[in-house]
Amino acid sequence: MFGKTFHDKTAVLFVLAALLQSLLSANMTAADINVQMAQLDIDTATRDDVIQIFGQPEKYVWGGKTFTKNNLPSTYIMAYPNRFEVFISAGRISEVRHYQPGYLFGGKIQVGCSLDEVLEVIGKPKQTIEGSQNKFKDGVLYKDIDGRKGYCYYARSDRGMRMFFTNYKVTALYVTANSKVANKGSSFQDTRPIESVKEFDDVRWKDMSKLDLSGRRNLIATLRFNQKTVWPEQAKMPPGGDPNKILTDAMNPGLGVRKLHQQGITGKGVNVAIIDQPTYLVHPEFAGKIVTYYDTGCETDESSMHGPAVASLLVGTNCGTAPGARVYYAAAPSWKRDAAYYAKGLDWIIAQNKKLPAGEKIRVVSVSASPNQPSWANRQMWDKACDRAKADGIMVLDCTNDNHRGFVGKCWYNARVPESVAQCNPWDPPNREFRFNPNGIGILVPSAPRTTAEEYDKGDCSYQYCGTGGLSWSIPYCAGVLAMGWQIRPDLEHEKMRELLFKSAYTKINGAKIIDPEKFISLVKSASQN
Repeated sequence: MFGKTFHDKTAVLFVLAALLQSLLSANMTAADINVQMAQLDIDTATRDDVIQIFGQPEKYVWGGKTFTKNNLPSTYIMAYPNRFEVFISAGRISEVRHYQPGYLFGGKIQVGCSLDEVLEVIGKPKQTIEGSQNKFKDGVLYKDIDGRKGYCYYARSDRGMRMFFTNYKVTALYVTANSKVANKGSSFQDTRPIESVKEFDDVRWKDMSKLDLSGRRNLIATLRFNQKTVWPEQAKMPPGGDPNKILTDAMNPGLGVRKLHQQGITGKGVNVAIIDQPTYLVHPEFAGKIVTYYDTGCETDESSMHGPAVASLLVGTNCGTAPGARVYYAAAPSWKRDAAYYAKGLDWIIAQNKKLPAGEKIRVVSVSASPNQPSWANRQMWDKACDRAKADGIMVLDCTNDNHRGFVGKCWYNARVPESVAQCNPWDPPNREFRFNPNGIGILVPSAPRTTAEEYDKGDCSYQYCGTGGLSWSIPYCAGVLAMGWQIRPDLEHEKMRELLFKSAYTKINGAKIIDPEKFISLVKSASQN
């Protein structure tokens, strides 16, 4: 009897000790997350910065798949314990997401707070919409979404946050990266000094004047920089590391494209389309080349990083593969993660196409996104819109992993011999990781090193250099090569063009197929219609 009582008491003590440890851990975690978040500059931080502050994540995930740190897509989530995530896109933080209490936004708001508490701290919305669809408009409180009582959404870009509610209580609190965050009082374009730099870092708007790079011969070509980057004095620069020359050289599409341009093969007279983030229309790379511009619901009159870049890679005077082509541009808010906007843009392109005479039809649409990914809303709408485009004779290129629209992969030039197709590398320079579709359906198109147009403030037209690039840069390149083909043979259907693109590709020893623009044009000239 005594033994049983002793063991019962011991068990109770163990349970109490475990509970106490759990409470202590929870308190420590809450304290830690607030300290850590205070250290994070969300507008400039990279994945390495995130790891330095928060440690290694439990896993990297995206689209229902788990990735290793050496095999990451351009967009992914770093998942941490305690339901805390960092959303990364194109190497930059997009959002820091909190799903349980602990992190205090503004020292007062956390998961579990009521809607009234949030409004008291953040302020009242400019508009409240009740019972309707959530359209994710900034500054608008969507209340009782789709008639579901207690389900709400409220975003304030001026405060760098957005929240989801259930039963009128915060269930998800997202801290967002913004071009201008009012409560930080700074812009991501403010030039900031840095104390160190490593290969493949993003040093746009960074002041490196205090660094000594003289012994780091190959560093600069790996970086991402722009014309606002501040460099050390010449004595502290590496031999042969002239940023201006590197940036200018990377305007060249390479692989014999400029040789084709010299022959008058520029995509002249061919209509193409782009669905991408907003852009101004005045950059000298593509000024006058965008026939018409349609906003699907971006709700901003500002430009983006992505829009000017893809436009310049497709029809840019210095950077583009098809500088003679004309563009129908649909601006879509990728940050809303809703394929409905992309479907709306594609339907607009189809409508424009129906108005055009037979010899001026829109041939190809460049979409540097994957709107049908599982994490996006209304993903089926994109697939159906693509079927309508195909029926109308329009080829769609996007980042979907399939045989039809997503057959483009990325590869990298050998910068020393940019015209050589044979020396293109089908691997990721930062990780030396091989990127090739084992099913053999992909054709690899250069994404780096490339220079693209940049225009954040209207009229302030400049350029950025990318030492490494994602699939977003490969899609418009390929669309431009196809446009050059249609200039020569407007009678060829898009399935025939796709066939010739693969037939002309250079095949590496490992089976990877690299786009070969000169050989493609040669085959196009002699191709039969069948």
